Parts: sequence; C-alpha cells; structure tokens
Amino acid sequence: MSREQQAVARARKAFETGRSKSVEYRINQLKSLQRLFSERQKEIAAAIKKDLNKTEVGAQFYETLGLEGEISLFIKNLKEWAAPRHVKKNLLTMSDTVYIHPEPLGVVLVIGAWNYPWAVTIRPLIGAIAAGNAAVVKPSEVCVHTSKVMEDLLPIYIDKELYPVVTGGVPETQELLRQKFDHIFYTGNSTVGKVIMEAAAKHLTPVTLELGGKSPCYIDKNCDISIACRRITWGKYSNCGQTCIAPDYILCEPSIQNRVIEEVKKCIKEFYTDNPKTCPDYGRIINQRHFKRVMAMLEDSNIAVGGENDESDCYIAPTVLRDVKPEAKVMQEEIFGPLLPILPVSGLDEAIKLINKGEKPLALYVFSPDNKVIERMRDETSSGGFLANDCLVHYSVSALPFGGVGNSGIGCYHGKFSFDRLSHLRGCLVKKLKMEGVNDMRYPPHTLKKLGWARFFILNTVDVGWVGRMALLAALVVVAAAVIQNYLL
Repeated sequence: MSREQQAVARARKAFETGRSKSVEYRINQLKSLQRLFSERQKEIAAAIKKDLNKTEVGAQFYETLGLEGEISLFIKNLKEWAAPRHVKKNLLTMSDTVYIHPEPLGVVLVIGAWNYPWAVTIRPLIGAIAAGNAAVVKPSEVCVHTSKVMEDLLPIYIDKELYPVVTGGVPETQELLRQKFDHIFYTGNSTVGKVIMEAAAKHLTPVTLELGGKSPCYIDKNCDISIACRRITWGKYSNCGQTCIAPDYILCEPSIQNRVIEEVKKCIKEFYTDNPKTCPDYGRIINQRHFKRVMAMLEDSNIAVGGENDESDCYIAPTVLRDVKPEAKVMQEEIFGPLLPILPVSGLDEAIKLINKGEKPLALYVFSPDNKVIERMRDETSSGGFLANDCLVHYSVSALPFGGVGNSGIGCYHGKFSFDRLSHLRGCLVKKLKMEGVNDMRYPPHTLKKLGWARFFILNTVDVGWVGRMALLAALVVVAAAVIQNYLL
C-alpha cells in the first residue's frame, strides 16, 4: 500500500469513529489551528520568504490574517450553521417536522496552490473541519519550504489521523487522485482542473475547482484615473502578479492610454521605489520555468514601463505594455506575472464585446463614477466575481461567495459558503402515524375530486408563528374531516 493510500485509509478510518461529527470537537480543532498562526508565525513567514520573497509582514497581510479571521468566524457561528434548518411547509405537511440537516460528506481531498500557499490551502481545510469531514491536505510541491513547514506543523496542532498532510509532486498527486474521496477541492489552473475532474468522475466524486483566468479591467475615461491606477497597480503587482484574481489586462480608450501608463508608472515608484529589485515588498516569480513562460509573453508587445529582468533571481520588474492587440502572445493565457497589457478600445461597447469573446474570468473589474456604466458591465458580462472601483478586496469578504464560472471554476467557498459546500444538506421529514384520513387523497383510485384537494394542500405553503401553526392545524383537522366525510369516502 502506497503512502498516499495509507493516508486516505487512516483518514477514513478516523472519520468512521464519528469523532469529527461532534460540533465541540470541530471547534476545538479550529481553535488549535488558530493557535498555530499565533505561535508559529515566524516559521511560516521564513518559509514563504524563501519561496516567494515575501516579508514577514507581507506573509501575515496576504496569507494568515484572512485565515485567522475566517477561523474566528467559524468558531463564532458553527453551532448555528450546523444546527437543523427548518423550512417552509405546504398544507399537506403542516403537522410534520420538516428540516435540513447538515451532515459531513466524509473524506475530502484539498489540493493547494503555490501562489498563496497557506491562504488557498488552509481556507478549504477550515471549511472541511467545520463541516465535520476528514481531509487529506496536499500542499503544492512548487513551494518547497512552505510545503515542508505545513507537513511539520499541521500534525502538531490538529488531529493528524483526520487531517493528514501528503507532500510530493505530480506522481503523489496522481496516486491520491486514484483513491476514492467524497469531495475534491482544487485550486490552480484549468488544465490541471480538467485532470482533477476526469479523475473525480471515475468515483462520481463532486469537485470544487478554483481556476482563475484572464480577469479584465475596464477604465472609464470619466473616472478619477489617478485613484483607479493606484488601486490597479496594487492589485496587479502584489505577489509579483501571481494572484488568480489580479487584473490581467486593462481596457481603455486611446485618449487616456498615456495617462494610465504615467499613473501606473508613478504608483510603481511609490510602492516599490526606483529599483523594485531591491524593494523588500516586491516578490519574485516562483521558479525559472515560470520566469521563462512569463518572459516569452513579451515577444510581440511594446514595453512602456519596466521590462528589466534577472533569470538567476527570478526577477521581472513591474511592466506595462502599450497598444496590445487581442492576438498578442500575452493575451492568449492567464499571465500570472507582473505584466500589465493595455488594449485600446473605442468605449464600453467594444470592451464588453471583447470580454465576452473570451472565457468567463474569475474576476471582472470596472472603474467608473457612472452607475449605468457599472451596471451595464455587470449585466452584459459574466464572471466569478465582479468589483467596481477596486481590485482583489472582494476576496476578503467572507459573506460573499468566492468562486469561478465556466472555465474559471466550479463551486464557491468562504465563510458559510465553505460550510455548505463541504456539507451534505440532507432533507428530512418526520411524520406521525396519525391523521391517516388526510392521506386518502393520494391513494388510488385517483379521481378529479382527490386531485382538486391535493392541489389545495400541496400548492399552498405556510410560514407562520407557533400560535398561527396551532390555529392552522386545528383548521386543517376540520377541513380534513370534511374532506373525508364528504368527498373521499
């Protein structure tokens, strides 16, 4: 039996003990996970520094701060979310107990990504723990140091049988995908997403796929271009552009292109100094393979800002490209690097048309003071998330579902959406063995009179308080008696 098989088998055996079903147990596990981030921050940050050149403050800001908030949210609300949820009933089921019972799915596989190795790996794990599942955690092998720290630390703080960590590369991931899971949660690119979905289909395993894509950014010529470019510059070059919801390219009218370039250039200097290579807040491309991939995108485009690079250091300066054509290399796939192409368009109509020619993106950004422009962009396009006059920050709102659509992903998570996504919302109805006469309308022989009464009872829903329910129940007894006496017997 392989190491991967053993990890899955142990997780399933641990799940079958039933200990993860206790809400108190789940809360205790979440509290332990929360303690990890307060006690081991320096180890976490040191590994991220080696992998992505993030500072300790940057690691907290972009990786662990959101996780701490998410855990606190779950601890506060878990008892409510895990409780039975009562629903509206029709007249036929008025005297019954009808509710939704959230229950664990079983064993979940969480496959993380390298660009935000803690944030996008642990956030699904939080949902899996809260929903009462076991979970096998597979961190990205691309972040070598972070993967090792995760493998070392998680078993110290949370149940190592219920939540084993499996490290390794493609062979180990492939072996995991041969095993049977009850849900697979993957963050990464669409190419691997298709492989995940194909493997899951063999076991009819449901999936959540967070995949990314080319997220457009339209700048209206009437907006405050200085503020817009400041926010876009932050959203684009954070983590050296290696963010799944980074603005991938700008759409704007030719008349403001030069102004946009100058404002972005000004913000790059403000954020990262005259020499971003020496700035501690500017990251690096994850490895040389991705360095070469990003640099190849520059071949047929005009550089307006930046372009400096150092392969030995995996450094690419914050770069702006001007007068980019839709057929350019940089427009053929998600950039996932610090290149910002500007595509001149005649206005909103052409921008919408160009966006709709491509795959549905994970995020779509529009900068405009005009609500009509914002609403048209929202209503005439489709994307995983939509944000007006800012970038990235919708990810931080746990009350919003985060996920893709079409090629950018399947399913959503964050906050209660994570809990529901990784639970089976089981429909339950409990009836008493009384008032059998009311059921005669459903039994053969079927008549038009029975159908009429069935329509009345089934098509009318009720949502009243306790006193109202008692009064309505009494009325139903009278009606049922009349039905039985006059029509059904």
